[in-house]
Amino acid sequence: MAVDSLSLLVLFGITIIVGYIGYLFFDKTRIPDVFWLMIFGILVGPVFNLVDRSLFLAITPFLAALALIIILFDAGVNMDFYKMLRSFPRSILMSIVGFLLTLLLVAGFAFFFMDFSILYSLLMGTIVGGTSSAVVISIARRLKVRENPKMIVILESIFTDPIVIVVSIVLLNIISQNTAVNPLQGIISAFSVGAVTGFVAGVAWLFVLEKIKGKPFDYMLTLSVLFLLYVSVESVSGSGAIAALAFGLVLGNGKAFSIMLKMKHMRFGFTKVLRTFQGEVSFFIRSFFFVYLGIIVSINPTYIIYGLAISIIIILVRLLAVNVSTYKLRITKPEKDMIKTMAPRGLASAVLAQLPVAYGIPNAQIFSDIVFVVILATVIYTTIATRFLQE
Repeated sequence: MAVDSLSLLVLFGITIIVGYIGYLFFDKTRIPDVFWLMIFGILVGPVFNLVDRSLFLAITPFLAALALIIILFDAGVNMDFYKMLRSFPRSILMSIVGFLLTLLLVAGFAFFFMDFSILYSLLMGTIVGGTSSAVVISIARRLKVRENPKMIVILESIFTDPIVIVVSIVLLNIISQNTAVNPLQGIISAFSVGAVTGFVAGVAWLFVLEKIKGKPFDYMLTLSVLFLLYVSVESVSGSGAIAALAFGLVLGNGKAFSIMLKMKHMRFGFTKVLRTFQGEVSFFIRSFFFVYLGIIVSINPTYIIYGLAISIIIILVRLLAVNVSTYKLRITKPEKDMIKTMAPRGLASAVLAQLPVAYGIPNAQIFSDIVFVVILATVIYTTIATRFLQE
């Protein structure tokens, strides 16, 4: 059944309503809107076949890139630079330890039990290697614990997004081109090119925002620069994702960077109005993407079992990673337990699970179907665990 323009508008409208109601329900249910959006997508797609799945599969490359750009730009804009520096050591340690342990154990499971090749196994482990910033931030901000433990898990979830994105893209390039590229060299190169270009572009755009302050359409102009920045960095083998993150970080902390760079007449950057627009755009993109993920998923009992097994591995890894990375950290037992429960996967994993299709890799749909189960299972686990912790 094809999707005409009116049906697509209805889908957009209901998606926003479901996302908004899910957001409102969160305070009472502790269930993130991600869960309701994915369930809605399943009902519209595989269950009742109200839309043509093939049509949505056709727009995977575009939608995956768009979601990737928006999520990392949004993360940068909403990241407090000074808080990031204070919580950076523990957060980055937790990010790296959690990512590496998840990568190795999930890859081992995929290799020995799912009959994946080594590269496919590493890709699967990488895709689910990081916690979801959208879910973690939503839950952590409402928990009754001190600010420092909250900031650690929030920053960890933000840091893991670029790590899993860049490593996944490097692995995808190796798989699709079948070249003997040094993964570490590729990651360092992609990170450095993306970070430097994004930082320079952000500082330059601070000057422009200062000049056009008060004029209309400054947010749309910023978005256009963001898209062009992503494409230009990707075209020179850098990480467009990291560039988007660095660009957002500079704009979101315009005052701090203006002071550090001694730009005396600039103390503004991303205004409250621009942040509001960014929040609205981010809400729609992420809401539609999770509905889209539910629409295109294939319900397969074997994939469900694989997804649940990987989810259990992720949860167990989380317990070990937190014990290692919080060693000698002065936090209470309830605060440490809270950190241990933060294991949800979300938008970054969902986007990356679509990239194998965009790269034309054989049997790529299996990544999307399994990761879908992992996202649902880990979100449900985190929801139940944090709710139990607060009682």
